[in-house]
Amino acid sequence: MRAARLLSCISIATLATFVAPALCSTSANAAEQIVRHRNPAHMTEPWAREFAEVIEIPAGAEQLVLSGVGPTVGNAAAPPDTAASYGDTATQTRNVLGQIERILKDRGYQMGDIVSMQALIVADPATGKPDFTGFSGVYNQYFGTDKQPNVPVRTRAEVIMHGEVLDDDRHQRT
Repeated sequence: MRAARLLSCISIATLATFVAPALCSTSANAAEQIVRHRNPAHMTEPWAREFAEVIEIPAGAEQLVLSGVGPTVGNAAAPPDTAASYGDTATQTRNVLGQIERILKDRGYQMGDIVSMQALIVADPATGKPDFTGFSGVYNQYFGTDKQPNVPVRTRAEVIMHGEVLDDDRHQRT
């Protein structure tokens, strides 16, 4: 990881995946002062290991904001602008995180520099539910690994399409 930089914000919406990262850079001394607090050990749910509870960023960090990134078409034979043309949630997540990784590498950053991420996931048309498992399966290949142990703070939520309302039982209302 480049000691003088960190990434501060990513947004992902799978099935129309969208990513908008912002980068921070600090002096080497300040970068050493970045403190990542993992979720408490009593949180035993598997997802609790996927993100940090708090990350302390030292004063003096500069921020660089990248434009949003969406998935590229993975199946050109499928009808344009369909789920089949972009793939399932895991495919789109892999596509977008791969693009981010290349963008960061071209600028001297890496995935371990990310400190904050928002994952906004649209329901899979096949199930009508967001595929959080598909998202996490790919996400966990990039964050919290032996090779790259850093995890960002993160919000992961379902995107409800305009005009739709879901009640507390997750059923569509009119």
